[in-house]
Amino acid sequence: MTRSLAMAVALAALTLAATTGCSSSSSSSPSSGGSTAAASTSAGSASSAATGTGTAVTVKETEFKLALSTTAFKPGAYTFVAQDAGTVSHALAIEGPGVPMQQTPILAPGGKADLSVTLKPGSYELWCPVDGHKALGMDTHITVA
Repeated sequence: MTRSLAMAVALAALTLAATTGCSSSSSSSPSSGGSTAAASTSAGSASSAATGTGTAVTVKETEFKLALSTTAFKPGAYTFVAQDAGTVSHALAIEGPGVPMQQTPILAPGGKADLSVTLKPGSYELWCPVDGHKALGMDTHITVA
């Protein structure tokens, strides 16, 4: 368990370093995949409401499943609001057509982070990239039509 914790801390540090390194740029445009990840401290709960960065979709992460606030997706901008409602650390990753793998920072229990992407028609995978959580069931697919 100590090794897993050390790996999680190291991954969190790398993610933070990568996010910090990217945020020092003076450019405000998103990456070439049209995706951005940002930690969020808002206390409000987003469901499927329109936001400044598209439609907000809450992804509640518990041991060991993902629960999305909606399952119907049309092409467009979305902000996935990852909420760690579990008792261990989680994160959220997404990959699909036009969206190279993007992920939130690792979240402590109770933490939240936003993952903003532009979805095109096709199938996308969402999963928790922390310590084998995907293999334990924290994996789902959405279809954009």
